[in-house]
Amino acid sequence: MTNLVAHWDHRAENYDETPGNALTAEQAAAWKSMLAEAFPARSGRLLDIGCGTGTYTLLCAELGFDVHGVDTSERMLARARRKALERRTGDIGPAVTFARLDAGNAEGLGGPYDAVFSRNVLWTVADPGRLAAAVAAHLARDAVWIAVETIWDGRPNGDFREVGGELPGFGGWHPNVLRDIFARHGFARTSWSSISHRPELATADQDLHVMFRVSR
Repeated sequence: MTNLVAHWDHRAENYDETPGNALTAEQAAAWKSMLAEAFPARSGRLLDIGCGTGTYTLLCAELGFDVHGVDTSERMLARARRKALERRTGDIGPAVTFARLDAGNAEGLGGPYDAVFSRNVLWTVADPGRLAAAVAAHLARDAVWIAVETIWDGRPNGDFREVGGELPGFGGWHPNVLRDIFARHGFARTSWSSISHRPELATADQDLHVMFRVSR
């Protein structure tokens, strides 16, 4: 087990108490509204990369997608599966599945997918270009990838003291850097905008929160 996998496994128990993962009903509604506007269609198969405990996996399912969530941490996935089960009514539950997959070596993604969502994933992998290329190879032609990323001061402290040095993107990639990475790996169209001004999305801090819309 790598230090990074151990890090995310360790954080799984309290992850839903962290900002952006402990969404109120109002915050969840705001995210759903934003994503509904960002995706051109809200049906078909959606890949949630780095799904964590499934907070956004379930939101995407509520939009109408059949969602497959992948994450490097089995403990995160265990909590995600539990949350999905709690949403079941009889034999009916959210259209979600989960599987363990290292985002830094994502050759087993499956597909094709009609849409992709990720949140704070690209800075957690050593080579975001490799991930982007793997995702591109598993998408339907008109698929759109919504990637939410954060930029902050980049000082490895707290939970990240031991693993921050392993990540070249720790502190967040500049949006122009990610735009160029996307372009080099099969995505001709990339736009981005700050969502930091939207506290209803649980972004009320000093960090820069950016939403990318990526397609071929």
